[in-house]
Amino acid sequence: MSRHKREWYPGAIYHVMSRGNRRSILYKDESDYMNFLDCIVKAQEVYPFKLHSLCLMSNHFHMALETIDDDLGKIMQRMLHPYTMDFNHKYHFTGHLFESRYTACLVTNEQYFLEVSRYIHLNPVKAHMVQEPLAYEYSSYGKFVPVDGAKKNATKLIEDLVETDRVLGGFMNNSRELYKTFVEGMISHTEQEQLIQKDIRENDMWLPY
Repeated sequence: MSRHKREWYPGAIYHVMSRGNRRSILYKDESDYMNFLDCIVKAQEVYPFKLHSLCLMSNHFHMALETIDDDLGKIMQRMLHPYTMDFNHKYHFTGHLFESRYTACLVTNEQYFLEVSRYIHLNPVKAHMVQEPLAYEYSSYGKFVPVDGAKKNATKLIEDLVETDRVLGGFMNNSRELYKTFVEGMISHTEQEQLIQKDIRENDMWLPY
């Protein structure tokens, strides 16, 4: 379903994860989340790419990122380095903010792509941070399953960054309701989740404290 590949490969979709060094917090307050989202915007301006899903946890993040003409390494360096510099300056830290490199897994078929999107949007639920994915602010799930009411700044910016066409295209009539059922329904996805965890090298030790 998926495999790791050298990062000079353009025009591909990757499940990307990066985590705080020694499980450290990456975002201490809302301004940090907003700054990181701004770093994504600026990286996209320099090296255009598509985001299909996104979730910023407190000590790691997940994204489904599709490269266009540039390799993934350039994109991630342009995204993570400025944030690290800003974070360290703000909190008077030195050294590495992120644990070594990010992890990136090449997505090679549409079913796995949908499972990755589901996995990303359920990450805060699996971590017991919220009871339902729509309750988590720093996730793109709200763009796929909209709710009425005022939206916070981070939610608005995430919705501007993320495209839904490819994910929703996997469901009849691009149905948001079918996607919601796919993500939140009672059908077990245990085997697929275990494969994704193996591919992305994630386990329970990386859940936020």
